[in-house]
Amino acid sequence: MTPIRVRAFYTRYPHWGAYSGFRQMCPYLSPAAVDISLQAVSDSDEDWPLPENPLNRHLRRYVNGQGMAWYKLSDLAAEIAATPAAITNAVDIIHFFDGEHTGQYLPGWIKRWRRSRVKTIGTFHQPPEVLPNVVNPNIVRALDRVTLVSPSQMPYFRAFLPAERVQTILYGIDAEFFRPAESRKTDGIFRCITVGHWMRDWRAMRAVVEAFRPRQHVEFHIVTDRTTGLEGLPNVRRHENVDDESLRGLYQQADVLFLPLENATANNSLLEGIACGLPVVSTRIESVQAYVDETVAELVAGNEPEALAAAICRLHDDPDRRARMGAAARARAEALAWSRIAVQWENAYATLRQQES
Repeated sequence: MTPIRVRAFYTRYPHWGAYSGFRQMCPYLSPAAVDISLQAVSDSDEDWPLPENPLNRHLRRYVNGQGMAWYKLSDLAAEIAATPAAITNAVDIIHFFDGEHTGQYLPGWIKRWRRSRVKTIGTFHQPPEVLPNVVNPNIVRALDRVTLVSPSQMPYFRAFLPAERVQTILYGIDAEFFRPAESRKTDGIFRCITVGHWMRDWRAMRAVVEAFRPRQHVEFHIVTDRTTGLEGLPNVRRHENVDDESLRGLYQQADVLFLPLENATANNSLLEGIACGLPVVSTRIESVQAYVDETVAELVAGNEPEALAAAICRLHDDPDRRARMGAAARARAEALAWSRIAVQWENAYATLRQQES
């Protein structure tokens, strides 16, 4: 059988490194099974080919008003560019890696062009509380398949799509790049690392950080370019504009991944941390529990600061347990390596193509 021809779009986030993001799956797809071409789409209007003019402003307001608030003129340009391939059946599947951003028009155009046999997939990443603001159910219904990265998203989509068109495939991690250190610092500092900004619970984190002020050998390393409310605290070390290797080094020299969340689905930082062999202190929500269990993480309901601090203390005081949890974390990351997740995507693409014939 010939490889499945997939054209995929992904949103180009400026803060993501070379080893982060859903596109990391692509090199692990078997060329004999899937022939995939990738198109990056700016998370802005910079890919739109026309210079700024009044028509652009009206068009921008129009496309933003269709129920997909994150849709940009760059997304529209990407859909227009893919239209010839769709109507001539030059591809088998069009996959919108970031369904909240791209896929507002092309699935509907394909459905109306009866000669097209192209199927469409949208993968969605945001939690149910965010989705109503960035997803239009009428637009999503035009997709042939919706895939999710957390079971917590399922009830939202099942409210307007049949079960056979919605599937959960967990997010993956580059477990070759993100890996435990061969050697660690022995300076007596206990390091808790937090990476990222989106939906982090900075209020709870500040309370925990302040509780550890008397223990000067406990440091909180925060990797983000945004303000957090932790500025000026003596036991906080902030890291901005770090490259991929530096980020990996920070994980590798940490003792605990500290990740209190307001909400989540899949989380790059969680996967990167466990791939580097870190035990986790995070929030007890369904999406986190889909990726880690009690052998890997201490999870606290509601981000109660005293309970979070106690979890860190237990890991601080028990190096053997910390080592066991770190080993379990690495094993879990290997199970979620993109090489394994890619096989699930090969099967998903094959199933969708079979539905066409």
